This record gives sequence, structure tokens and C-alpha cells, in this order.
Amino acid sequence: MKQVLLVSVLCLFGLSACRDGNEPALVAEEVLRLNAEANQVVFNLQHFVTAQGVRRAEIKADTAFFLEDKAIVELRVVEVTFFDHMGEVTSILTSRDGTYDWNSSDMVARNDVVVENPAEGRTIKTSVLHYQQAADRIWSDAPTEMIEADGAVIRGTAFESNPRMDRVDLTSPEMIRRGTRPEREP
Repeated sequence: MKQVLLVSVLCLFGLSACRDGNEPALVAEEVLRLNAEANQVVFNLQHFVTAQGVRRAEIKADTAFFLEDKAIVELRVVEVTFFDHMGEVTSILTSRDGTYDWNSSDMVARNDVVVENPAEGRTIKTSVLHYQQAADRIWSDAPTEMIEADGAVIRGTAFESNPRMDRVDLTSPEMIRRGTRPEREP
């Protein structure tokens, strides 16, 4: 009797989970709500950008929506590591969203964009950042905050740099907080 009851309960659960064959699966519905134009969706994307056989950037994203007609990939929860001509890490970018153009290898990062240069101890924060691979250039036309290794904070209305961030040009710079100079050892 217990076996018949168990089989009946399982059948009821199974029937309640069945859907019309024309309805997309729940996962597909969720994905389509995020980006209805996507031809492909990739989770945990890892992509390498190279120039003349040398790794120049590594793009990671939680979710990537490929829009084949536009030749772009819309990215969510983004991390980009930039490399120099020797393949060494120069800076690391994080953002909530981004758009990668697979024809040019250019990218736009959006929402809570942070770029850090670990060697220089420099951090840049902005709402949108453009990366132009062929020119080895990053820039933003949005308000930008630069934090130096000594704690100095400088704000500007825009900026331009290379991905190494060893030279940064801020537009209309304003010193917000002076840094503290470390004491020299005798």
C-alpha cells in the first residue's frame, strides 16, 4: 500500500511539473528576460585578447550574451586583466556590466567601474570606461576619481590613460584629499 501511495504522489508531482511542449524551459525564460536579443548565452566566460600572439587582456564575465547580428557580447559582472607586451599584469578592471566588440576587441565597461594598477598603487573609479585595443588606450568622459598609493584623491570630469595607468590625464582635476608621504628611512 505504501508503494502505491508513493508512486501516486510521485506521478502527481511529475504531472504538475510537466509543461506544454511549446513553452520554453524556465531557465530559457529567465535568460530571455535578461537579454531577449541574445543568440547565445555563456556562463562563466573567459576570453583572451591577443595582439601579434601576445596576450593583451583576459576578459571574465559571470554571464555573456552574444548578439551575433551586432558582433558584440553584452557582459555581466566583469573582470578584465590587462597585460603589457611581455605578458605581465598591468591593471585589473572590474564593473557590473560591459560590452565587448569582437571585431575590434574594444570594450565599454559600465556601472561601478574600478581599474587598479597593483604596481603603481593607483586606482581609478568612474561610471563608464572605454578600452580601445588598437590604440592601447582607456578613457572616460564621465566624472572620475583617482586614488594614488599615498592616499591622495583627485577628481576630474574625464580622463585618458593607457591600460598600464603609468600616465593618467584628468580633465579639470581637483585635489580632494592630499596624500601622506611615507617617511624616508635613514
